[in-house]
Order: sequence, then structure tokens, then C-alpha cells
Amino acid sequence: MVEEVYFINADNTTLLKKAIAKRLYTKNIDQSKISKILKLSQPMVSNYCSETNKIPKNIINIAEKISDKIINGNSSTFHTCISFDNKSIEGRFYIAKKNEIISDENVKIVDNLTDAFLLLKDQNLSGLLPEVKINIAMTKDIAKSSEDVASFLNGLIIADEKVTGINGIRFGKSRHLSSLLLYIKDKLDVNAIMNIAYSEGIKKSGFQYCSLTKDYKLRSSKNNIDILLHEGDFGIEPCAYILGKDAVDVANKIIKIKGEIK
Repeated sequence: MVEEVYFINADNTTLLKKAIAKRLYTKNIDQSKISKILKLSQPMVSNYCSETNKIPKNIINIAEKISDKIINGNSSTFHTCISFDNKSIEGRFYIAKKNEIISDENVKIVDNLTDAFLLLKDQNLSGLLPEVKINIAMTKDIAKSSEDVASFLNGLIIADEKVTGINGIRFGKSRHLSSLLLYIKDKLDVNAIMNIAYSEGIKKSGFQYCSLTKDYKLRSSKNNIDILLHEGDFGIEPCAYILGKDAVDVANKIIKIKGEIK
């Protein structure tokens, strides 16, 4: 998720904090709380609030925007950014985490996950729905951590046992699926995974399957595996994991499995 940031020249940082302090104080926020927000001593906040020196309009405008967000419950942090560029950088920008930069590969993964969702949309997954959230994760070709794995934010939305919607796609979510996918990715030559409920009928679906140990390690050295089965443990629901070269491949396998185990 990108973060909204404001760049202020060093000469204006004190003026900005003064303007924010004044704005928050006029909104009946206690000076002790303002001191914590701005990382200032309470006497300093008191001085800022009582000063009558004129503050430039552009600084006041930024202070008002930041103050309103704070008043609405958003957290804020103040950092020093060192730049050796001769040009002054000021204003409102957005900073994305490294894994969320929209590269061609990221776009391809997001599009593939979207296509997978559209294949599953309105599909009745009765008998395949686990008690935990159901999700699909897809990894970059070269992946080192969960930040290189995308999945549906908060999983697929299910209503009346049908897939009805999604809340977006994010990298670095669905930790369990990500860790399992990263572990098996090179061993089984797969890039996508989906969790469904464990069912003995899955073994009759025609797909190759392999069992996992209690700590989610492969029990077989075969590499042409379509499904991983985990029998569960104390407090852990039995689960099946559908594998594929991408999310669309996984979705197509789910549709076939659904038809086979009716």
C-alpha cells in the first residue's frame, strides 16, 4: 500500500510544526497530546501555540491537510530526508514499498489473478470451502520472500458457497500460502497455489497428489504434483492445496475437481 508523504525543505520544517500545533490546538487537542504527535516538548508546543509570527500560506495549507488527517485518527511520523539535489523538492507525493512498484511482471501477476477470480466467480464451491479463508497466491519468477508473492487481500469473498468478489490484490499478504509456495516453487516447478478443504474425493479427481508432513514438508520427491494434502493437526484444519503454473491454471483445476467430486 502506498503512503502519502509531504516533502518540506529543512528551513520550513519548524514553521510546519508550528502551523500543525496551532491547528490542532484550535481543534481542542490537548498540548500534551500534540507534543507526542510532533515529538516536541510540551513547553515548546506551548510556545508554538502562543506565537503570533506570520507563517507562509503554502505551509499553512500543508499543515491543515496533515492536521485534518491526524484529527480523523490517522497516525503520522516525521522523518528527515537527506537530498544532495540542488533542486528543492516540496509538496505532496506518494511512496510505494519496493514490492508494490508496478513493474511489467507485477502487472502480469495481478492480471492473471484477476482472470482466475473471473473464472471462479459465481462458481459453487460446496464441499471445497475450508473453515479458514480461501485464497490464491501467485509468485514472481524469481522470489525470495513473501513480498514477491501476490494474493487476494482478505481472500476470496464467499456468499452462499459461491465466489462473489474480492477486496483487491496485494503483494506480501497471505503469509501461510506464501511460505508454502516459496518452499515448493522450485521443487515442483509451480508459481501458484490455492487452499481448499481436505476431501478424500480429491484423490479420485485424476490429478497427481502428494501428502505433506505435519510441519508442511513434502513426503515425496516427485515433481509432477498438482495437489498437496495436509491431514491437519491439533488446532489445524485438514487442508488441500491446488498447485499450478499460474493462478488461472489453478482456477481451471479447481473447476475440474469440483465437477469430479460431485
